[in-house]
Amino acid sequence: MGTRAGAAQLADVDDPLDRGGRIVEHFRVDASRRLFFALGLGSMVMAAGSLSMAAALYFMRVDAGVPLHARATPVEGVPASGPILSSAADPIELRLSWWEVMFGLVGLGSIAGGGGWAIARLNRVLREERYLALRTDGAYYCDEAGRSRVLWEDVAEVRAEGDAVVFELHDGERWTRTERFAGASPEALAKRASEIRRKALFGLL
Repeated sequence: MGTRAGAAQLADVDDPLDRGGRIVEHFRVDASRRLFFALGLGSMVMAAGSLSMAAALYFMRVDAGVPLHARATPVEGVPASGPILSSAADPIELRLSWWEVMFGLVGLGSIAGGGGWAIARLNRVLREERYLALRTDGAYYCDEAGRSRVLWEDVAEVRAEGDAVVFELHDGERWTRTERFAGASPEALAKRASEIRRKALFGLL
């Protein structure tokens, strides 16, 4: 990606949005894929944890020697009291085996870890400032790495090349934006930038 040192690169000390041109249109970098990844993976981990907890609670109350058809089931509406009995009226001992404890610990860890990880990822994505602003004086891009700008008077042409938007300068340098912006395809963004550039140069903004 080529930029002109004087016209394109700006220092981080004083934000030029406070002293530059007015913003005509604003495009945020599309974060839908990262949001979907955070929510999707977090949900799957939490679902696996819930299943693991359910398995631990289920097997915790079942004696390994009692067949499925002989397991006691509570009567609806009647609170359970006293020992749990099988169909043969034999007490069923409530025992904790190592794998039941493991299921419980894995379930708790997955529910807490999956939810915490998803919240942390969502918070990180939502706090990011990554956007392209088409202003009356030029195009301005900001992300966590820094800020850069091209002035309309230095831009010869704006066009889409594949998934990128290219601002070609008069001296042959290129200011290329390969980011995916929400609500605009590269073709639509290039067309809009060209319109704003043309109006800005004619003093119509």
